[in-house]
Amino acid sequence: MNARGGRRQIGGYFEPKVVRSLRRLAADRDATHQVLLAEALNDLFEKYGYERVADETQAPRGGAALKARLSKVTEEPSA
Repeated sequence: MNARGGRRQIGGYFEPKVVRSLRRLAADRDATHQVLLAEALNDLFEKYGYERVADETQAPRGGAALKARLSKVTEEPSA
């Protein structure tokens, strides 16, 4: 399995003001674009009667993500 767990990228092209708003919202909520887009997609799905299927949990990012991955590799099995 790859690092993205079989996930696929989707996207679109938007005006710069949309990108700025997304960045501002992400900073204000201390969230990733991934989490915000998952929430937006789930809201859209729900609006049209579909199940909320996008994962809205935030994975560790940056140094925290690397530290989490390394700790899994270096953990010793418990006795």
